Amino acid sequence: MIITADNKEYLYSLCNLSHVSHTTKLLEDEIEKVLCTIGSKKFLAIVSDNAIDIANARKNISEKYPFILNIRCIAHCVNLITKDIISNNL
Repeated sequence: MIITADNKEYLYSLCNLSHVSHTTKLLEDEIEKVLCTIGSKKFLAIVSDNAIDIANARKNISEKYPFILNIRCIAHCVNLITKDIISNNL
């Protein structure tokens, strides 16, 4: 999903990666493809959940492109906290 400066949202592409292991390298390569195709200077941040491999991929991308922020999705964090609270109260 790409959000422009005027708050328009675009779905850039879909790719079925369910048949492959989501390693840091694979995820980093997939992010890199989008950055190179569109142009890395057009990006401000990369937002995702905080699974270890995607977190590492975001970290590697932000090291390579220091102007691209590495952001965890707050909605995903709230979802995990909520699930934890509910499961502890049942």
